[in-house]
Amino acid sequence: MEESSRKLRSKNEFEFASSSILSQVARGILVGLIVGVIVGSFRFLIEESFHFVQHLYKDQSNWVINLFIILIMYIFIIFLSARLTRSDKDIKGSGIPQVEAELKGLMSLNWWSVLWKKYILGILAIASGLMLGREGPSIQLGAVGGKGIAKWLKASPVEERSLIASGAAAGLAAAFNAPIAALLFVVEEVYHHFSRFFWVSTLAASLVANFVSLLIFGLTPVLDMPDNIPLMSLDQYWIYLVMGIILGVSGYLYEKAVLNVSLVYDWIGKHLHLDRAYYPLLAFILIIPVGIFLPQILGGGNQVVLSLTEQDFSFQILLIYFIIRFIWSMISYGSGLPGGIFLPILALGSLLGALVGVICVNLGLASQQQFPIFVILGMSGYFGAISKAPLTAMILVTEMVGDIRNLMPLGMVTLVAYIVMDLLKGAPVYEAMLEKMLPESATDDGEVTLIEIPVSDKIAGKQVHELNLPHNVLITTQVHNGKSKTVNGSTRMYLGDMIHLVIPKNEIGKVKDLLL
Repeated sequence: MEESSRKLRSKNEFEFASSSILSQVARGILVGLIVGVIVGSFRFLIEESFHFVQHLYKDQSNWVINLFIILIMYIFIIFLSARLTRSDKDIKGSGIPQVEAELKGLMSLNWWSVLWKKYILGILAIASGLMLGREGPSIQLGAVGGKGIAKWLKASPVEERSLIASGAAAGLAAAFNAPIAALLFVVEEVYHHFSRFFWVSTLAASLVANFVSLLIFGLTPVLDMPDNIPLMSLDQYWIYLVMGIILGVSGYLYEKAVLNVSLVYDWIGKHLHLDRAYYPLLAFILIIPVGIFLPQILGGGNQVVLSLTEQDFSFQILLIYFIIRFIWSMISYGSGLPGGIFLPILALGSLLGALVGVICVNLGLASQQQFPIFVILGMSGYFGAISKAPLTAMILVTEMVGDIRNLMPLGMVTLVAYIVMDLLKGAPVYEAMLEKMLPESATDDGEVTLIEIPVSDKIAGKQVHELNLPHNVLITTQVHNGKSKTVNGSTRMYLGDMIHLVIPKNEIGKVKDLLL
């Protein structure tokens, strides 16, 4: 441990612990501005390009020419994807598992390579009509943007992780106009703990990135719902419990499907002798019939969500939409193209909620005016179950629809869905994805760094020698009542204090699980 510790730039590391709140806010603002521009332009180009592709599918007057243009575009994306993903495999898929791995010290992303390759290929893949979301890539773009800023500032490793987390939150805030949910998502799903220096810079970055996004897209919520939706009466609350159960079970089935869709692709690729780099070929071939016959349900899904409250769909149509979007979301994500499952999950949840809503309205259990609330609850419960991040789900949907009156129903449905998912032994989907990619990506170079974590209920009241830490992990200081002091074996841990540990990068995740 002593030999490894010499690699640690101790002066720079410990300067972070004493850095001022203002400096953290300033760094957060810088990250927010840069990431806001990156992700704001990413989102703008995706939306404009997708509208063009959707128009080609809808315009039946020149369908032969339009289809030819679409085919040329898809062929170009396939070959560009093969070239770029072979040069940097970390641009594939959502990007959120890679960010988690970076913050756990399990891998190190080449920030510039990921930034420009994911940006270009992400725009083309997500705008092509495939059922991919922009939010996962936006989070990864934000994270590598934060890492690039850290390199420019010559920040210490612990400051670098803080800026990476701030960038990830800023990316989600700019993608969804949901800065508070972005902060919670990074805490619940990515960073896994809440420290003063972390949340100050992250909140600043999220707010600034959201402001930049609002300048580009305006103040209208991303999923603007009708105003003055009548609330359910107390004797209708049992519906929320039933709905939570349905969403929890459905979320479990979704997770099983999305984690195993790669096996289907591998089986098909093996029999067709298709190289893994060309898996997008299958996704594009299969999306064309959907584009020809149902162009209105193409894309990430925000148009689908909005249409549910603008049009009157029958149960049969909603069920067909759900089945198609479920299957083609798997096909799209399994292709390995840059694109996430965040928005597609919300779209599927909205359709499930709409299905429950139609049943309740037809049976006289709810009024037609109350129907939009089922769409909102479906998004929160489904995402909360699959991600196992219920607080994020509640606040995210609230910010996206621009209505805080539904927090009580959202809380009930999301909690029940989360409990059902947990009883079924479902794992947080992004952590499960990370576990699947670890054998290929994990690093073990023994490089050490400093991390800061809070004293949790799990270790509060214990002395340092009672923590059973790995032999290569050392607690250096404890911050108690705002004062930092060196620890020894008999130092007692107090709830809410912060401790600093010198630790190999590849042990970060394990030690956090042990102490938090």
